[in-house]
Amino acid sequence: MEQGRLVPGRLILSLALALSVLPLLVSAPAAAAATPDATGALTFRVFGYREGLVGGTTANGHVIQPNDHFVALPCACALSSKDGNEFQVQIEYNGKTVTAPVWDVGPWNTHDNYWDPSAKRTYSDLPQGVPEAQAAYEDNYNNGLDGSGRKVGSPGGIDIGDGTFADLGMTDSDWVKVTFLWTKKTAFRPALDTLPALPSGYEDMPTVYSGDRPPLDAADAKDASLYHYFPLTGHNVPNVFMDYWNTHGSWRNIGLPISEVYRQVNDDGSTRITQFFERQVLEWNAGDDSKPIVTSSLIGYTASAPDSARAKIDAFDSTDSAVYFPQTGHKLANGFLHYWQDNGGLTAFGYPITEEFSGETPDGRKYVAQVFERARFEWWPDKAGQPGDITQGLLGVELLQKEGW
Repeated sequence: MEQGRLVPGRLILSLALALSVLPLLVSAPAAAAATPDATGALTFRVFGYREGLVGGTTANGHVIQPNDHFVALPCACALSSKDGNEFQVQIEYNGKTVTAPVWDVGPWNTHDNYWDPSAKRTYSDLPQGVPEAQAAYEDNYNNGLDGSGRKVGSPGGIDIGDGTFADLGMTDSDWVKVTFLWTKKTAFRPALDTLPALPSGYEDMPTVYSGDRPPLDAADAKDASLYHYFPLTGHNVPNVFMDYWNTHGSWRNIGLPISEVYRQVNDDGSTRITQFFERQVLEWNAGDDSKPIVTSSLIGYTASAPDSARAKIDAFDSTDSAVYFPQTGHKLANGFLHYWQDNGGLTAFGYPITEEFSGETPDGRKYVAQVFERARFEWWPDKAGQPGDITQGLLGVELLQKEGW
């Protein structure tokens, strides 16, 4: 659905920045009935649209194909990794049932986790299971506006990829039953001996199941032929990550390690080898010849930013001081452009996914920021013209905070 769809921002507590913008909250509708399935996963009846937007890029970096199979929900807190299945829904419509991953954010809002209990959701005075857009449309909640101040023209709670839409037999927007599969009480925990083999020499790597705490505690130094040890944080980095770290900006762009490397097991049984750093999250794509051996997660899509900054701008002819990126519909200009070019460019940071926006930290420092697929740049006027007037946000730290660690 073109109207009401936003490129996302996830509500995350930052060490340096307080970026959340919450709407004024007014009259709330009646509670929706939560229906658990056999596993305890919650089901709600919500209004669904066809996603469309073929050729566009989803919030997790997937390029939308004709007849594509995925959904969008209005909170990046439930966004799967690119081509991943960490978050999935089951949709029922007129007797047909289809399961699809969450690869995009929308419709209307970007931080409306309406499937969570009221005490845990952004719009805490709304009942669980009622999207903010539905409440705005049906009950004039928030004066009929969405979180970015736009008039809500329909009660949407889910966007459905074209292929999934067709598989359900849908021909127009309609009410559907959606089961949020990650809310089930017992996560799928396959036995360790059924998981793919770990890389040679790293068989002692810890395995972490979905929802469990990553290995964040300081550790002793390991075999120096396989790891580099950072005594400042007490973590070991495998050689394959160190090679990437050294060639992609090291501490400036990636930061120091804040976890051990570990194998993550997702709810669907898929696995990935990953490690948290202060600014990025690296993934070791062992055995996957379709990807580089190491990639950096698109962590920028989890960073908070005003919806107004996420709105795409009109295209223009690029100059030496301002470049337009049609891939994301955003520009990069002036000091941030030069910093981007001088410190690794597209390979290190990805494309811009917001425009510049201003804010103020809790202690009163003003800043200008811009979010990229793998970074957030921050310019500090009180240090203008001095070394370090542009810094990078600690997105890895913030993501762990958001997940409760």
